[in-house]
Amino acid sequence: MSSPGSQFRIGEIDVSRLSTDERIAGIFRLDQSANTTRNTSLLIIADIHSSLYVYERLLDILNATADQARHLVSGVGIDPVARFEKLVQRLNEATATFVEQEATAPQWARVNVFVLELSEGHLCFTGTGKLMNAFFQKQEDESFKAFDLLGSLEQPEEVDPKKPFASIVCGDVKTGDTLIIGTQNLERLRSELQIKERLTTLPPITAALDIQHDLEKRNIPDHFVAAVISCTELRQPEPIVSASKKEETPEDKSTASIEKLRSAEKEAEGHLAAKISPVPAGNSLSSLRDKISNIMPKKSPSRAPDPVAMASLRSMNAGYGSFFTAKRKLAVAGIVVALIAGGSGFAWWRHAQRIAGENALWNATFDTAADQRNRAESDLIYGNDARAKSEIATSEQSIKSLPTDTPDRKAKISKLTTELLGLRDRLKKIVKQENVTELAASSGADNSLAAPVLVGDNAYIADISNATIVKISLSTKTSKTITLPAGYEQIVSGSEDKSAIIFATANGKLLSVNKSTDAVTPLTWKLSKTSSTKDVVVYGSKLFSLDPSKNQIWKSSAVTGGYGSEAAYIKATSAPLSDAISMAIDSNVYVLKNDGTVLKFLSGGQEGFALATIDPPLRAAGSLWTVADGSTIIVTDPANKRVIAFDKNGTLTAQIQSSHFTAPRDVAADEANKRMIVTDGNKLLLVPMP
Repeated sequence: MSSPGSQFRIGEIDVSRLSTDERIAGIFRLDQSANTTRNTSLLIIADIHSSLYVYERLLDILNATADQARHLVSGVGIDPVARFEKLVQRLNEATATFVEQEATAPQWARVNVFVLELSEGHLCFTGTGKLMNAFFQKQEDESFKAFDLLGSLEQPEEVDPKKPFASIVCGDVKTGDTLIIGTQNLERLRSELQIKERLTTLPPITAALDIQHDLEKRNIPDHFVAAVISCTELRQPEPIVSASKKEETPEDKSTASIEKLRSAEKEAEGHLAAKISPVPAGNSLSSLRDKISNIMPKKSPSRAPDPVAMASLRSMNAGYGSFFTAKRKLAVAGIVVALIAGGSGFAWWRHAQRIAGENALWNATFDTAADQRNRAESDLIYGNDARAKSEIATSEQSIKSLPTDTPDRKAKISKLTTELLGLRDRLKKIVKQENVTELAASSGADNSLAAPVLVGDNAYIADISNATIVKISLSTKTSKTITLPAGYEQIVSGSEDKSAIIFATANGKLLSVNKSTDAVTPLTWKLSKTSSTKDVVVYGSKLFSLDPSKNQIWKSSAVTGGYGSEAAYIKATSAPLSDAISMAIDSNVYVLKNDGTVLKFLSGGQEGFALATIDPPLRAAGSLWTVADGSTIIVTDPANKRVIAFDKNGTLTAQIQSSHFTAPRDVAADEANKRMIVTDGNKLLLVPMP
């Protein structure tokens, strides 16, 4: 049941420090009109990782359809769930029509849009994609329990363009419950912004303002958007009772004003009667008419026309002395011809002027689009990818409205469109690498090879299915097989130490392979807090291990024969590490999550960092690599068959593709010699770096 005597209060957060338009983020709020009995609010929250016009049009369609649909169903006496189902049906129908008619199909992997309806203590929502959210439910003991509310919405793996809003969730919201929903980038700042503390102790508007001010002070180069929704108690105003009630007088009656009006009317009539001479009795309207008729002049009686005179009048100018002589007829004909010729000339001149104006406008618009294309190419040359992307999008939008009604216009538009597509490909930084060498292969199933390490001229790889370490010489392409001791088969990670290669197993065991002698030595590792080992990196004299189960990175110092007990490295983070899959260190610690997000830590505290948005987006990453003396961060993308390179600022530098790739996963690189090794299926590949 709805909370009796409750109302929703909504606070909005909108902070943008982006220098370029790389994302579309916003909140569209539609409140029910005041002349309706039902108090409802509709929110559309969007976080789209693209600034193309097609996504702006999509949001316009959703906003207009939601506004129209809520008016249509607002007066229908149905329950909130049925009403919201009708609204979602309208949204799906409008989106399907838009996708069919739009020339550029939207890529749904970039779209994160949710629609929420708040109605009398009742919340319904639907959406596609993913947004940051936290629902704080007030308990009987005045404490709060946090939930991932949007995570309860079932979504298909692939979005159906004809039905992007595939399901809905409806439920009651009690007094004191609070929800925050916003862009995904807020997830990494959840702890630093003290979101839970503020939302559970402050009014929603105050909490939203505090969070917004905190974000503005941090000056983070990103766009943050969120809505804070709280269900609060509705307090009815008390009726005002006067201290004394005077006795009703005739002046207080509703007829008092009319009686005063009549009294004033009679008084005015009495004053005016003496000034007006009345009509004498017995003078009727007919007698007045007679007097007027005597004054007016009398008309003479009409007489019938004389037939003889009329005949003589008709016979005048019957061929002699006519005005339209032959000379005058020629003159009139000449004037008519001149008028027709002049009108035709004027019409032709106006037509020519209109055609010239249209041509001038077409040429000016086309020239502007061509200039934008040229500026985009210059920006690409000088590495200003963000501005180049904006110039390309603007140029494409300009030529989209130009008609192609002549062969010349059609050829120009086609040529410029091809050039813009070429710039988009260059903006993607796609590098085709076909000079790929297979270094090793496993007889086991796919992903049997793991933990690649590249040191100088030698590559190391663990063959899990055969319980061996394979060492390959890159110059001679010869290999050597090193047998693993019993209990060390499940190797998950490898890292270079001063004189050896350190391999770690999933159950927390360490193994050393001497770089000179290839001798294998088990190492001690005094673990007492670690729950899982996903990745290890040796940096300096310390061993760092990634433990997703404990949401922690552990740090162990080197001791004789191995490494000592672990200590927690992470001191503060706003993002959970439960889905972390890989780690790399260059004095900063970089952690790769399964969805392609990279977190950056320094001295145990989380830093502001994000990889640039790429096309297509990175959704399911494989592994991460970087080193202290390098300038590149490498991430593998098995789903899209590519290896992606970024600089240390997170800017895209290359998307490496190859026909040899099927699902590249683990990676290690040698920037000095421009090469990297990549595990793909059950093969180890040597791939040149651009």
